[in-house]
Amino acid sequence: MNLDPEKLLVLFVIAMLVLGPKRLPEAARTMGRWMAELRKYTSGFQSEFNNLLAEPREHTSALRDEFRNVLAEPRAALEAGAREAQSAVNEASAAAATAATPTTAAGAEVVAPIQSPPAPSPVQPQEPVSAPLNAVPDDPSLN
Repeated sequence: MNLDPEKLLVLFVIAMLVLGPKRLPEAARTMGRWMAELRKYTSGFQSEFNNLLAEPREHTSALRDEFRNVLAEPRAALEAGAREAQSAVNEASAAAATAATPTTAAGAEVVAPIQSPPAPSPVQPQEPVSAPLNAVPDDPSLN
């Protein structure tokens, strides 16, 4: 229940009209006692609920920690293997890049001249082959 200051003022005015100035302090004390009782019951319920869930929380926390410890060693080994593999790939690509670039005796890169692609050979037109319309196949079984 959300009570804004305006709503509290309206409630106070209604209580003042209904109860009057003499009975209003007594009603406020009674309401305060009820609120205290309600808070006591809710805090007792909350602490009982927390106590009930404490053991499963501890158990799941212990399981989580155990799984983390069990998986820490294989994870570290996998990460180390991944770093080694990445290092080997980087070294191989660097070696390939330096091997692919020819250099002179002075260490300067040799730039190959740009070559144009070979010219296409001219295509010779072929005469269409046509068979006579009344040709008979050589195999008699096809007749």
